[in-house]
Amino acid sequence: MYTLLLIMLMGLIGACIGWVTNVLAIKLLFKPYREYRIPIWGWRIQGLIPKRQKEIALALGEIVSTELITGNDVLESLSRKDIKERLQVKFEKYVREQVFLRLPFTIPEGISASLAEFIAKILGQEVNKFLDNPGEFFQEEEIKEIKQEIKRIVEEKVISLEVADLEEIVYALARSELKHIEIVGGILGFLIGIMQGIISLFWQGLI
Repeated sequence: MYTLLLIMLMGLIGACIGWVTNVLAIKLLFKPYREYRIPIWGWRIQGLIPKRQKEIALALGEIVSTELITGNDVLESLSRKDIKERLQVKFEKYVREQVFLRLPFTIPEGISASLAEFIAKILGQEVNKFLDNPGEFFQEEEIKEIKQEIKRIVEEKVISLEVADLEEIVYALARSELKHIEIVGGILGFLIGIMQGIISLFWQGLI
């Protein structure tokens, strides 16, 4: 009975150590947010993600612009029927309003409205032709520029994020996975503790 209790106690101690170790490891991904220096030893302490935030931003920018949203993807999206129709409607509405506002007030309102409608329709048709196949209007170099712009936007957004906000995003996306890591740490610690208890008692001749 004594040996069994001792083995279980060693298992529980191991479980606590494993769980606490994994919890701290996850916390240290983000904390401390700012770099702290220990004067005597010259150590620098900072969370892994805050320390590598710029590198992470560069890597994400490259991945998004190369693998997820390329310049060609943006052009293909513009030619989608639903997007194309919405863009044309918004464009015609904007042109109609701007033309109507800029025509001389001496022109009767009915004529101004007709002229604005006529110009909006003509330009809307041209926009529609462009959106049918936008790739024809862009050179390879311009598509690369779109890709670079996507990359730049992603990098700037990630770099400008407060680390606390970045931590919140990661936890929101992977809370269950992180909790799973904590639990696995406890289970492994429990098993290791039991093994240590058995080996210790074996060497002492109690088993």
